[in-house]
Amino acid sequence: MQGLLELEDFRRTLIRALRHTVPADWVTLNAIGPEPGDVWFMADPEVPGALVAPFRRHAHENPLVVRFLRTRDGRAYRFSDVVDRAELEALALHREVLAPLGIVHQIGFMLPSRPGHVLGIALSRRAHDFSDAERELLDRARPYLIQSHRTMLAFAELRAAAERHAPAAMLERLQGDGLTAREAEVLRLVALGLSNQATADELGLSVRTVHKHLERTFRKLEVGSRSEAAALVWAAVDGAPAPVAQR
Repeated sequence: MQGLLELEDFRRTLIRALRHTVPADWVTLNAIGPEPGDVWFMADPEVPGALVAPFRRHAHENPLVVRFLRTRDGRAYRFSDVVDRAELEALALHREVLAPLGIVHQIGFMLPSRPGHVLGIALSRRAHDFSDAERELLDRARPYLIQSHRTMLAFAELRAAAERHAPAAMLERLQGDGLTAREAEVLRLVALGLSNQATADELGLSVRTVHKHLERTFRKLEVGSRSEAAALVWAAVDGAPAPVAQR
């Protein structure tokens, strides 16, 4: 997952992987703000369109969200850990969203977020509750997921900053370091985090040709890897830190 270049792709792959690891009928990544209706979510599989608006209206009622906002404890908890069945069924969230989907059981854990906000992942089932072993697995995986998500957020911010710099100016600077126009264009894309295949596709080249351009670039810049070469590029762009390029 670390090689994915787009934050949305990373998030979608994450929830699909979780659904495979801990079988669930639905897995959602939910971002909930402090204002009613301030809700964004991504689901695997997709939630029926008719339920999207009710979910956004009532997401704040979720007992796991309520508990987290009260305690800021982001570990994995189940509905059955925090609320009884009657209390759950009394919620508009249950009547308008969970019941139509047949969802009875849910487990969720949280990722770091600003005060008053929630960024969490929920796994939902129709048939049977999540086990203690599954809860423990999610708790053990959570620190790694947090770090991966932070890395992708930082990478997305870095790419956005990079795109604010005119490509022509970047290329001119690289050519000033002795690279040909094509070598400079290849290295610019590598510095943005593209793989050799993605760079080849972007420039209409073969992967072998991209590899040859990089070999010559490394020799000219006296570096031993794409990450070191990318670091030189970023050091030349307003002192920005270098991203971790993927081999």
